[in-house]
Amino acid sequence: MQTDERVPRARRGRTPRFAVAMAVLLAGAALARPAPATADPLPDPNPTVTATVWAHSPTTTEYRITGGYSAHSGDGDVVVRRTGTGAYTVALEGAATSGGVAHAVAYGGGPVFCTVASWYRALLGPPDMLIQVRCFAATGAPVDSRFVVTYTNVRQISQGRLAWFATDQAQPTGVRTLTAAYRYDSTGGVISYERLGTGRYRFLMNPNPASESGPIFPMSHVTALGTSAVKCQLDPPDLWVVYCANAAGNPVDARFAVTYGSRVDLLGRASGPRFASGVLYGEYASAPYIGGESYNSTIPGFGGASGTMLGTGRYQMRFTGTGTSYGTAFVNSFLDSYPHTPRGYCVLAGWSASGADTVVSVNCYAWLGVPANLNARISYTTWPAA
Repeated sequence: MQTDERVPRARRGRTPRFAVAMAVLLAGAALARPAPATADPLPDPNPTVTATVWAHSPTTTEYRITGGYSAHSGDGDVVVRRTGTGAYTVALEGAATSGGVAHAVAYGGGPVFCTVASWYRALLGPPDMLIQVRCFAATGAPVDSRFVVTYTNVRQISQGRLAWFATDQAQPTGVRTLTAAYRYDSTGGVISYERLGTGRYRFLMNPNPASESGPIFPMSHVTALGTSAVKCQLDPPDLWVVYCANAAGNPVDARFAVTYGSRVDLLGRASGPRFASGVLYGEYASAPYIGGESYNSTIPGFGGASGTMLGTGRYQMRFTGTGTSYGTAFVNSFLDSYPHTPRGYCVLAGWSASGADTVVSVNCYAWLGVPANLNARISYTTWPAA
């Protein structure tokens, strides 16, 4: 996962709809079969879709990714299109759906951060799902970058707790309840949020159920939504407070998306792939020692991860028993010290199998791109290749 030496499979052909329609018409006229007694059920207009994409060629106008680190649960490949400096559209072929939540994080290790501008089903042409990503340099200027993007609209899990949502206003008045299409909580009930001050928000949802009480270390990630150079962070997850700032670190109002879960992966999957998540308390670290907590689906209870500090703002997390050829990682910085003001952001430097384990490397930066010891929350899943 640390190089770009990958050769995609040959492009999968897509038969024009007109040709398909004519073939069906001619076949029906020749055979003159009677119509069935009952019609076949129509396809679900809003299927469950999960996707992870490693966009590895930042200056290529358009390229197709198949297998490996990029996949989705629909029918078709993943196509990435560069529409301008630091501007990309990720197309999930045959995966048109609605609602859900998308996240993005810069990849490569340098001081770059990315936002999600929007996601929606294609209005014309094939039934694809489109996700728009924007990436910015430490100064806030658009910049071409590799990135990881994820999407899920999973609404059913077999264990743990899962909640995801996307806000629809940067300056809501009072407590605002989100529409059903852009929120989900496995405990039931609605999800709301409120603005506490410039760039500071609190989201409201049911508490963790009793089955999830105790030393849980939730998987939680936040991504700023929009086309501006904004980065958002979470307080320690169970405080459910989000802070957003511009490239200089000044608080700004912004929309954002959050995925929160216990004993699930970053796509909301509770079974199938091996997965893990954990925190590294970089604010209190002294190389090479760095503390943290974790959950790992490959072992009973909690733990199954260890962190190493390689230098200022440079960490590695080893997840036991999750080694695979592919998989997907994600990272956010989070707040812990007082006063609670955004201090910067973390990016993915790479991940790879190490024997039976997986090692995820991240780099963290203060505003304007200065390496800094920040707290980092890291997630990993072996999906799409288990």
